[in-house]
Amino acid sequence: MNIRVPLVLLILVNVATTLLAGRPQQKRPIRETEIKAAIEAIQDEIYDLKLEKDFFSVGATSKENRDQEILNVYFQPEVLDDSRSWVIYKLMPGGEVIRMYEIGRSARIYLHGKPGEFNITGPDYPTVFMDDDELCKLKHDWIKRQFVVDTDPSAALVAAARARQKERRQAY
Repeated sequence: MNIRVPLVLLILVNVATTLLAGRPQQKRPIRETEIKAAIEAIQDEIYDLKLEKDFFSVGATSKENRDQEILNVYFQPEVLDDSRSWVIYKLMPGGEVIRMYEIGRSARIYLHGKPGEFNITGPDYPTVFMDDDELCKLKHDWIKRQFVVDTDPSAALVAAARARQKERRQAY
């Protein structure tokens, strides 16, 4: 067996790995369309997993509809490598999380991780593990928006959310 071929391949893999690992991440500002799509993904996941009842009295109650809770969500202002970023929001019943999301080719948002499985060793984790001052700084510096969770949603709202979630799972 010729030892040169495996040796050359090993050297090429090591060089490529070193070059890719050392390259700086490209950053660009988040787009408003991505913020809206991420909020939709958050809401869809809540309804798909039947978590909406856990949001009762968590946010500010809508004046127009007492079943609607208004919650804050904070977006990292930059998107890394044109594909991922982070968001902070309350995800009940577990509490507030910092969560990575990915932007697909079709501009569809894919939330990373699964509710109930977040831990400090992953890219998504409960903010209770963060330093309070750092969390406050992020919330101050990041883009703040709001989203609504209907604690008594219509069947049509839930069906639409589940259909979009099914499309996300199939495409991802």
